[in-house]
Amino acid sequence: MRHIKGCCLIIIFSLLLTGCAGVEKVKSVSKEKSPSNMKITIDSYNMNEKENLLISKTGVGHIEFFKLNGIPNEDADLQFSVEVYENGKFKEELLKTWDELGTKYKDSFVSFGISDTGNKAHSLKLISGIPSGLASTTYSNNMTSFSFSKLIGEKVTLKKNKPIYLAAWAGTTKNGLSSVGGENGELPKGIKDTELAFLYKVVWTDKAKK
Repeated sequence: MRHIKGCCLIIIFSLLLTGCAGVEKVKSVSKEKSPSNMKITIDSYNMNEKENLLISKTGVGHIEFFKLNGIPNEDADLQFSVEVYENGKFKEELLKTWDELGTKYKDSFVSFGISDTGNKAHSLKLISGIPSGLASTTYSNNMTSFSFSKLIGEKVTLKKNKPIYLAAWAGTTKNGLSSVGGENGELPKGIKDTELAFLYKVVWTDKAKK
């Protein structure tokens, strides 16, 4: 009888341990997949002298690079685009592309570049580089001088549905040009004083339903 009671106690104890382990495993998996635990960051990347030399041989006039790091989320997309502003007002959105979070980002690069095409129409070539590819378009303008700058100074953590502005090109036909700058990725206040501006942005969004 004592032997039977001992076996029962051992079985019950084993079941309790298995149950606790199962609960801990469920908690661990839940924590890994919890949206609140997902983190996507983007950081400015400064090229060294050799990298700058290599870029100068490509014909790209001005370009800025950024590093992307994050945990995958099957229900989310990263949306990249270029916003166009004329006389301080939003006009249109160009080069809208999506990069699905199917794999973990580990120091993945994104970029925004602008070059003068050199034709008589004085059009600019806009280049958007994302981890999965490259997109480009041209834009005609009559600007005589411009500035090109980054809009983030340190690592920025993306928040769902909040745009982060990474770089800005601003042009003018006048003698002076107001500065368009920033440090934390928000829409620059100086944009209202520009004749023409291109803002490169990224947004963490929910995946579009088909």
